[in-house]
Amino acid sequence: MQTNREARSPVLFGFMRRYVVPRLGDTLLHRNVAISLFLAGSLTFATFRLRWFPAFEQAEVKDFVAGSLAFSALGFGAATAATVLALSMPRSRLYLTMIMNGKDAPRVRVISRDGRERVAATNGAPLNGGQYGPAFRSYYGDLIFIFLWTMAAQLFMGIASLIYFAIAGDLNMADSESCRRASAGLFIVSAAISYAVMQLGSLIKALADYASRQEQYDRIRLIGPEDASKDVTP
Repeated sequence: MQTNREARSPVLFGFMRRYVVPRLGDTLLHRNVAISLFLAGSLTFATFRLRWFPAFEQAEVKDFVAGSLAFSALGFGAATAATVLALSMPRSRLYLTMIMNGKDAPRVRVISRDGRERVAATNGAPLNGGQYGPAFRSYYGDLIFIFLWTMAAQLFMGIASLIYFAIAGDLNMADSESCRRASAGLFIVSAAISYAVMQLGSLIKALADYASRQEQYDRIRLIGPEDASKDVTP
């Protein structure tokens, strides 16, 4: 539920404050950002200083931007499909385990008995609602955020492509006569593309991890009801 302050603030600012800022170590300060900047710098240096990519001297920026926008749309569609899949996740034991466990939270397991689901801390400590306040981050919430952040990364790549076109749309990619404009634009768009691709890799890994956990939970359920209460790491 949104507070009055969140309802008055722009949607983007509200999303950043509520979901991105608490996860700075997983987003803006993540190693993927440093890697993408390094790759972009290396590509720009190799293109304009070392001239390792002579094909860029003939390729037009507008053609490259068209391709990057198409890739951005493709990645956004994939992230959207993954988000819909996660939101439609059946309320199974895996889902219940994911919403009850999270970083810096007491370890909880879901126990199935007599057709009902119950939760208990693995260390035997009592659970209370105060442990699951607004600051609590569940594994399910982190999974949804990975998909949403991947969508945001694809949008950022599209915006960076438009900025590249605005800066150097009338040039070739490695135009020596307008080196500053061409190199600045190439650095921006290549950094955005690198980060978007790596974020798509994180999405694929998250989907693979979820599928593996779901398989593990289903296997335990099929083995026998006496194993349904066993603890499985979410």
